Amino acid sequence: MPSSPICKKGQMPKALLLLAILLILGASSLFATDWTVLVYMAADNDLSSFAVEDIIQMERAIQAKDLKLVVQVDLPVSGATRYLIKENQSPWIASTAIQELGTIDSGDPGELKNFIRWGFARYPSQHKMLIIWSHADSWYKNPKYIAPDQGTGNIIGVANGELASALSAGPKLDILLFDACSMQSIEIVHTLRHYADIIVGSADQVPVQGFPYSEIVPVLAGDPELLAAKLPKLYTDSYLPGSANNPSIYHYTTTCSAVKTDKADDFYQAFKDFSRALRPVAGDLAAIREELFEMNSGYADVDITQFLTRIHEAGLIDSSPLLTLLKEMILASSYTLAWPESNLSSLALWYPDIRYNLDAAWKTYMKMEFGKTGWLSLVNLALGEDITPPARPELIRQFARFGKLYLQLKAPVDVDSLYYRLESGELNFEIYPRAYAEEFELSFDFAANGSYKIYAIDRSNNVSSALAGDYSYESPEPALLIYPNPIRDLRLAFLEWYSEERSDKSVSLKLYNIKGQRLINYHFNVPSQSPGMLKLDLVPGFDKLAQGIYLLELNSGSKKMRKKLTILY
Repeated sequence: MPSSPICKKGQMPKALLLLAILLILGASSLFATDWTVLVYMAADNDLSSFAVEDIIQMERAIQAKDLKLVVQVDLPVSGATRYLIKENQSPWIASTAIQELGTIDSGDPGELKNFIRWGFARYPSQHKMLIIWSHADSWYKNPKYIAPDQGTGNIIGVANGELASALSAGPKLDILLFDACSMQSIEIVHTLRHYADIIVGSADQVPVQGFPYSEIVPVLAGDPELLAAKLPKLYTDSYLPGSANNPSIYHYTTTCSAVKTDKADDFYQAFKDFSRALRPVAGDLAAIREELFEMNSGYADVDITQFLTRIHEAGLIDSSPLLTLLKEMILASSYTLAWPESNLSSLALWYPDIRYNLDAAWKTYMKMEFGKTGWLSLVNLALGEDITPPARPELIRQFARFGKLYLQLKAPVDVDSLYYRLESGELNFEIYPRAYAEEFELSFDFAANGSYKIYAIDRSNNVSSALAGDYSYESPEPALLIYPNPIRDLRLAFLEWYSEERSDKSVSLKLYNIKGQRLINYHFNVPSQSPGMLKLDLVPGFDKLAQGIYLLELNSGSKKMRKKLTILY
């Protein structure tokens, strides 16, 4: 018979301890609720009374069995309170106040971040949903954006990354719902794609009554996609004539959609190609833009599906790949209008129809990654002659090495993908960095003191003012450099050397270990120029070297140069 496990008195055997831990962890997952829904109500503003009404609506609704519905509401006088919402029919808020937070700043993304961390940690669940309830106006409208706090004047930004930063604090959401105006745009979907599987919201203004929680709370259960697909129609139905939120005989203009984010990157790439392909027919876009359904307070947003459909119908280019992607992305959409419209999906695209609207917000738009699609460059072209030159580039760093001047530059923000022209004495050449690169570098050989001018040039051939600079020449000494040193990735390692002799004769590279044993003896030819460069992964045997310290010797002409190097790969 095997002997019993031996342990100190009062201690559990390691195997049993491990089993106990696994059972505890398993039990915690078994008891985790099916859905945790957090509601961030930034109501320290003129929406405070409607926030209270919506919480009462939540309490009066029938809750699914495994739902944990948690609200953080910030009100002008009483401050912020966290509630675990329980069913009751009281005429006032009767749920348990979990925490009284006092005065907070709901316009601080840190407050949203704290609520997300706290809520999902305290109430673990299989599925997670966040509702952001407040004023908003897409990514650009000042002073709104989203979640303004009247007490502090602060607000959570979208284009500047504040909202994304707050959402990054928690687990990826199954559903993110915006109970706030004009947040359902392709730009915002792309910006927040890493933080929620599905985004639900209105591409247009949301009336002060907001989403109908008496109808929404009972369906907060089950599969996320099936749940999200129910929400757009529940929202728009609540604003039909004669409904609870619209007792009049008139139609409210409302839209809502549920959009999956898993294809957002595919759409981004396809939209880049689309924007480029449309440039030759940009003059034909004005007639199409004039007939599109407009949304948002500035009427600068259009329905993206309707736009792409009209492009396809006009025969300008084939937009069917984008329409196919949208069909896969949009789980459900709904709208209620007082007039008929076709091909609406209730997902917005910013398409300013006059130059004033473009000029007012393009710099903010370009802060978002979606701005790098080239879409605004196309809009700029479609609006007619552009006579505004780009800003000039800015110098970040300037240095000389081995008779070559290096300039590291900050590119100006522009709707166009810019290129640059350098002028220095008789030297004149153009530089084409990666499209919409924020920084770029250029270099050129020089053998005397001099000066340079660098200009930015846009797609309309408008030229910026010049970035001007001077440089001084000092005769370089023969030298050998290894980048980087230590070497952690051989694919990135290279030599650079300077020798006063300009020769196309064979150059030799020798490598010794710390015992003085020669491990590599490599001969190669270089062009008759200096400095010379060599990628080390091209040297036979370099990839076989063990970690350690070595001595590298380079013989170029009559010059012999040595340098220690360390290998860590």
